[in-house]
Amino acid sequence: MSIEPRALPTPAPGAVTLDAQDLFALGRQASAAREARLGRRGSFVRSRQLLGPASWRGPRDAAESFVDDGDLAAIGGLPAARAAGIDLFVGAPEAAGAQAAAAAGLRVLLRFPYRLGETDGQRLDRLAAIAAVPAWGLLPTPVGEPYGLDTLRLFALCRLALPKVPHLLADVGALGPRLAQMAFGFGADEIFAPIVAERALRLGANAHNPALTRKEAVTLIRGAGLTACERFSDGRLEEVAS
Repeated sequence: MSIEPRALPTPAPGAVTLDAQDLFALGRQASAAREARLGRRGSFVRSRQLLGPASWRGPRDAAESFVDDGDLAAIGGLPAARAAGIDLFVGAPEAAGAQAAAAAGLRVLLRFPYRLGETDGQRLDRLAAIAAVPAWGLLPTPVGEPYGLDTLRLFALCRLALPKVPHLLADVGALGPRLAQMAFGFGADEIFAPIVAERALRLGANAHNPALTRKEAVTLIRGAGLTACERFSDGRLEEVAS
């Protein structure tokens, strides 16, 4: 079953109502904003990452290929990345590569670093400063340990402050599976994690392995109360059958 994206509604003025300081009120508002645009669903995608010339991490038949800004120099820059079949650039908003990648026709996923102790006002100012970057998605990235309630509030702010950015991703490697799942209740719509055929138990040296099997990704999304969908290379979302 294929699911077509809904048209983007015109954002209401003053979308971020911080006079409602309650975290769960913000969460409901952020979830409503996500659902107005994308429906009540969450997604995942099988992807692979270009690390260097002819050096990849992830399955060869992945639906999406991406490069991180930090690896661009080793690869030979954006032209080399494009020649390798990259369709997604991941980097910080202030990185020159983000604007260049967008100009080159790549989708741009912006990392948004945050740390405990920042105020809502500080975060909203930073979000406003990146609103002009033509981003496909936003990837909140904690500096240091992610704290649960602080992270969930940040996700809600991101969804509400950037209505023109379609996607808000939860990084399983940075947040852990449980907090990533909870982020779906605060505006997130997609998992950012390696999707693998099999995964060893998270024990010992493998304790922080961010990889998920396809079944685990589906379970995580459904556990958040959303319809689980897989995203494909053409942007199509397909609901995963039970």
